[in-house]
Amino acid sequence: MVFKPMESPPSSSIWFYDLHDRPGAAIPGPVEARNCGIGIEVPAERRFNISLKVGGAPLPVLENGASVYSEWPPCGPGHYELLLEFDNVREQRTITIMPRNFAESDLASLIHDLTNALPYAIASQLNQCGAQLGALPAQDQVSALENEYFKLRGAIAGANNKLGMLQILPILQRECHQVLSTKLELRSVNKLRRPDISKLPQAISIPGNVVTSQKLYQMFDVTVHRSYEAYENRLVKAYVIALRSRVARLQAELKSFAPSAMATDLDTLANEFHLAYMRAGFLREVKNPSLSSLRITMVLLKNPAYRAVLEGYLALNSTASVALDEPALYTLPLNHFPYLYQRWVNLKVLSALLQVGLESGFRCVSHHWVKSNQKSISIQVMNDGHPAVQLSCPTTGRLVSFVPWSATGGTENISGQNLLMGAAVTIETHGKPVSILLFDPKYWVDSRKTDGETSDAEKTNAEKTKAKKAQAKKTTAKSDDASQNLSSLEPHQEDIDRILRYRDTVKSSDRTSEIHYAAILYPGQTKQIAVGLEALPAHPSDGDDLGEIVCAVLRRYLA
Repeated sequence: MVFKPMESPPSSSIWFYDLHDRPGAAIPGPVEARNCGIGIEVPAERRFNISLKVGGAPLPVLENGASVYSEWPPCGPGHYELLLEFDNVREQRTITIMPRNFAESDLASLIHDLTNALPYAIASQLNQCGAQLGALPAQDQVSALENEYFKLRGAIAGANNKLGMLQILPILQRECHQVLSTKLELRSVNKLRRPDISKLPQAISIPGNVVTSQKLYQMFDVTVHRSYEAYENRLVKAYVIALRSRVARLQAELKSFAPSAMATDLDTLANEFHLAYMRAGFLREVKNPSLSSLRITMVLLKNPAYRAVLEGYLALNSTASVALDEPALYTLPLNHFPYLYQRWVNLKVLSALLQVGLESGFRCVSHHWVKSNQKSISIQVMNDGHPAVQLSCPTTGRLVSFVPWSATGGTENISGQNLLMGAAVTIETHGKPVSILLFDPKYWVDSRKTDGETSDAEKTNAEKTKAKKAQAKKTTAKSDDASQNLSSLEPHQEDIDRILRYRDTVKSSDRTSEIHYAAILYPGQTKQIAVGLEALPAHPSDGDDLGEIVCAVLRRYLA
């Protein structure tokens, strides 16, 4: 491939260029689910041992005369670490890829709904249906954000004579706990100290390593070195990652619901925290933690800095009064956006079902997904084949169930906790076949628009943008790819065919049930696909509209 290097930022050796619409043209960064070129600005005399990695995975680096380049692979949304190394130069950049068919406001709304609005709404609706989950605290959007702000500020900057992470990280950098770690090294037999006899067959198999039948040139020796890979340091890194994720989420929410002074202060705090994190070099030698359970050690109890981290970690992860038990919300939610989007759609459908059930006089029979104790209420999505919620009507005797569903496994046990799934609403009436309503969320969609084609809607949006710039020079009207040309989005044909095949299978093999309605919920517009099958718009920033649409569908079958 031959391309002409475009203008690149002076502070970086890396820039991106298009491979599709305008080959070779510089672009701000990679786009979701599309590959693009990576230009590398390296002087000719320093072009040796060039290494380029994304998330630790190496990318091929090619050279063509005056150009050094690579290719960015198609990726989903998220934050990716891009590392360039050459001639003792190390440049690391965090590349952020936003969802193509969603706006930034959709991400903020989705996180807010999953962490606050939806769990509270579902618990409140279940209580009204007679679930007896216990009294719920009063919910106020601004006060909830303020509480989160003060909680994070205390954890980072410190409060009430307690150290925050801004003070703890420098202490740990100076007095970091280390452990002894063993490593195998191939050494001359004259320099062995602790030979590993179990590796003798491997040493013998090394070509040219056998001198005589009883003597080797080299043997594997066990060496011991100091390592930061201790459980206590993994806990510190887990705490730092959780704090940074919570701060990033709160920054987006404060822009809409809180005073500007609070948002500005949080931005300043986030910058200071990032600087302290970068100065804590020992954390870069600790692998990304996966703490399945908390373990108390003597270091955590006796060392004041580590003890402060332990107390902060426990306080940060203390369960809220009403919460969704979903770890993906607290570990880089943008990287899990497709998965969280499916969760959001399912819970919106469940909330709509509870709302219509309340209107029709249904009472709660069971709530398998919702657990309560004396301190909290938690919602845990489980794919175990049991109904998430069951409602019964005292007057008609009808039983309505909300169950996990997939086109491959139906409403049976769906293996894999993180498997993307839909939801089925089953309506059982005495003396009649079971009526089934399917709701299948889909993040990935097709687009009718071909590469390089500009639709009338896009032209209209461009004209409106120019008018806004002329009226207000200080305002920059940026059009998100996610919000443009929604009319061109369509569900994948294979997803449509899968639902139709499942509907025909149920109709031909099971005379006791029948699928009366099916919907694909996706980031497009309302479309009638077939008789009894339609596509419904599902945007987190317009969650109320989705709730009304689903409620209207459910009322037709439950009223």
